[in-house]
Amino acid sequence: MYLVIGAGLAGLSAALTLQEAGVEVTLLDSSDRTGGRVASDLIDGFILDRGFQLINMNYPEIKRWGIGSELDFQVAPRSVRVSYGSKYVNLGDPRTSPLSIFSTISGSLPSKVAFLRYLLTKPEPSESVEDHLLRSGTKDLYKKVLKPFLQGVFLADPSRVSAVVGREVIGTFIAGKSGIPAKGVGSLAVALTKRVKNLQLNTRVEQIQGSVVVTSKGNIEADKIILATDLTTAGQLLGSSQVTPLLSATTWYHATETAPSTTAELVIDSQARGPVVNSIVISNLSKEYAPPGQHLISSTTIAHASESEVRRHLALMWGSSTEKWRFLAKYEIHSALPLFAPAAESVKGSRVNDDIYCAGDYLTAPSQNGALLSGRLAAQELLLDEGL
Repeated sequence: MYLVIGAGLAGLSAALTLQEAGVEVTLLDSSDRTGGRVASDLIDGFILDRGFQLINMNYPEIKRWGIGSELDFQVAPRSVRVSYGSKYVNLGDPRTSPLSIFSTISGSLPSKVAFLRYLLTKPEPSESVEDHLLRSGTKDLYKKVLKPFLQGVFLADPSRVSAVVGREVIGTFIAGKSGIPAKGVGSLAVALTKRVKNLQLNTRVEQIQGSVVVTSKGNIEADKIILATDLTTAGQLLGSSQVTPLLSATTWYHATETAPSTTAELVIDSQARGPVVNSIVISNLSKEYAPPGQHLISSTTIAHASESEVRRHLALMWGSSTEKWRFLAKYEIHSALPLFAPAAESVKGSRVNDDIYCAGDYLTAPSQNGALLSGRLAAQELLLDEGL
C-alpha cells in the first residue's frame, strides 16, 4: 500500500496519479477537509476564499484532469484597472481592449510593444523578473503597471523572483483563462477529492520511521510514501532545514451595499500609495460570493498593515468612500507561496530516499499548476522506481 501525506493540490494529484496506475493508495490529511491553501469558507452568507486566488483553466495540469465542467466556472475580465491619482485606466489584452494600449497613464506605446517583445525573449538564469522586463524595454509600463500587478502574483517584489520562473507564470497568465468557480476556489479541491477512493482526514502524522508512519490514530506500514505537505511540515518530518523561503500575504474582506465598480476587474495602484497590492469586487465575478443586496470586496496586502490603513488605501484606489464598508474578516497566510530567487533551480527531483518522495509547489513553480505538476511527477517517479 502506498501512502500520500497531505491532501492539498499536490497530494490530490499524487494520489490520483497512483490510483490511475491501478495501485492501492491512501491519502492522509491532518485537517477536516482537503485542498490545503485552496479552500473557501461560508461566513454570514459570504463566500471567503482563504487568500485571493484565481484559477487558470488553461493550466496544463488542470486541463489534464478535465474538471472544468464540474466547477460552474466564471471567467474573469482580461484587463486590469490601473489607479493613478484621481484617474484610472483599463489596460487589457489588445485583442479584446485595443484602445487601452494608447493610454499614456499606464505607460508609453513603445514600452507596451516592448512587453510583447519580452514574451518572445529568453530570460537568463541569473536575472530577476524585473531585470528581464527592463532589459526588454518595458520601462514606464513596468513601473506603473507590471511591477504593482506582479507583486500580487508573486507576493514579492519582482526584483526578488527568478526571471525563468516568472516568465513561465506570466506566459501562462497571458494565454490563460482565469476566473473562479461560482461557489469559491475550494470547489477545485472538492472536485478532485470526489475521485479519491481512500481518504483519511483528521489524521495527523507525527513521525516517519523508515516505511512506518506514526499518526494520531496509530501506525501505518507503507510500501512507499509521498510527502505532500507544506515545506515547513515536510522539513520537520524529514529532520531537514528549510531551504526555500516562503512568502506571506493577507487577504482582507469588506462588505458594502454599494459596490465601487460594476465590473470584476482587478484594481492596482500605479503610485503605491499604501499597503494594498490589489483589490477586486469579487461578487461581481460570481454573485454567489455575497447575499442579495450586498457586495464583497477582496483585497491583498503583502506587508504588515492595519485595517484602517487598508481602508484608507482602498478609498484612494477605488476613488470611493469606504466609510460604510463593513469589515468581515482577514486571512493571514504565512506560507502562501515559495520564493524562487534568481538562479534558483525550478523543477527538482522528488525522491528523498528509498522510502520517501516529496511533492509541493516549492519543487516546481509557485502556482496551482506547479502544485499539481509536482504531485504527478512524484507519483510517476515512484511508479518508475517500482517498475510499474
